[in-house]
Amino acid sequence: MDYRDILNVRSKVLEELRATGNPAHPRLFKLLEHKYFGGYSKVWEAVSNNRVKKYTFDPSGRTLWIVVGKETEYIVHPEVSFCSCDAFYFFVLGEKTKFCYHIIAQAVAEALGWYDVVKENDCMFDVLISEWRGDVFSKTERPPEGNHSDGFEVTWIE
Repeated sequence: MDYRDILNVRSKVLEELRATGNPAHPRLFKLLEHKYFGGYSKVWEAVSNNRVKKYTFDPSGRTLWIVVGKETEYIVHPEVSFCSCDAFYFFVLGEKTKFCYHIIAQAVAEALGWYDVVKENDCMFDVLISEWRGDVFSKTERPPEGNHSDGFEVTWIE
């Protein structure tokens, strides 16, 4: 995968946004429709429905971008064009496409200033990362207590 190509397309998108001032401009649709998995219509839906979030953590100043997808929330690292969605793993890393729509949605939202800023304390960083990565069971998704066939004993402490 050539990251220069990714950065080049991302740069062209931002250039078009600045030139037209219109995120729904047909030139953007044409530029992106076949460049990555999902098409620009999914990008526009995510941006216009306010599904891009910028989390900032204090006092460290860490920043994470989240794009709310159809099923869950995905971590997007724009500086390395990474997304935690399945399409990124199967299609981008598999070199079938250059981007997932979450990466482009983050870039468009940032260029337009159309995203929510969520401020959290650093003590919440590990908790939120675990949730976004799917590491933590919610109370309703917990495995049952007791002995399991894999030999582990599960006990939940409230």
